[in-house]
Amino acid sequence: MSIIARFSLPADEFPLGSLLEVRRGIRVRLESVIPTGDATIPYFWVPTADADAVEAALVDSPLIVDVRSIDHTEAETLFRVEWAADVNGLVSLVEDSDGVLLEAEGLGDDWSFRMRFPRRENLSAFYRACVDRGLSIDLEEVNDPLGSTDGTGTGLTDAQREALSAALESGYFAVPREVTLVDLAGRLGISDTALSQRLRRGLTTLLSAALADGPNAD
Repeated sequence: MSIIARFSLPADEFPLGSLLEVRRGIRVRLESVIPTGDATIPYFWVPTADADAVEAALVDSPLIVDVRSIDHTEAETLFRVEWAADVNGLVSLVEDSDGVLLEAEGLGDDWSFRMRFPRRENLSAFYRACVDRGLSIDLEEVNDPLGSTDGTGTGLTDAQREALSAALESGYFAVPREVTLVDLAGRLGISDTALSQRLRRGLTTLLSAALADGPNAD
C-alpha cells in the first residue's frame, strides 16, 4: 500500500532553493516535477512582486538552460524552468525511488516536500540515498494507512516527538513562555522555521487523534 511522507531540506542543498533566495523569506511553491527524457522541468509559483528578481537570478545561473514566465496573477507568477543536463540531486533521487512529488514549498532557509511512495521500502531507499548523497533530510511525517508511525498510537514521527518533548520540558508552552523558539531550535540543532513546522504538525497529529476519539475520550 502506498504511503505519503513529508520531509524538509535546507534550501542550500536543493538547487532551485539556493537559486531562489533573492529575498529573505521569499515563499516558493513547486507545482510539479515532470521528467521528460533526460531533463526535468519544474513548474513553480513565486510572489509576483519578486518575479523579476527571480527570473534574473535564474537567467544568470549556469544550472539553467531555459526559464520563462508562463502565467501570473496579482499575487503569484508561474515559471517553467529547464535544468542543465548535469544537474543531479534531489529530483533524480525522487525518480529513482519511484516517488511522486505531491507538493513542495520553500520559505527562507528550508524547503518542505510532500511525496507519495508505492511502498515503505521505496521511502526507505529514498531516505538512504539522500543520506548517502550528504543531504540533510529531515523526515517529519509518514502517513501509513497500516498503522501509526511511532508504534504508540499517536502517529508522531520521532522528530516530532523529540521537538514536542523538548518544548514541553523547556517551558515553551508555559504562560509566559520560558524559552524562545530560536533558543529551543538552537538546542535541537535545527532552524527555527523547521522547529515551528515540526511543532505545528506534531500538535495537529495529536489533536486529530484525540478529537477523533470523540467527546468522551480520556
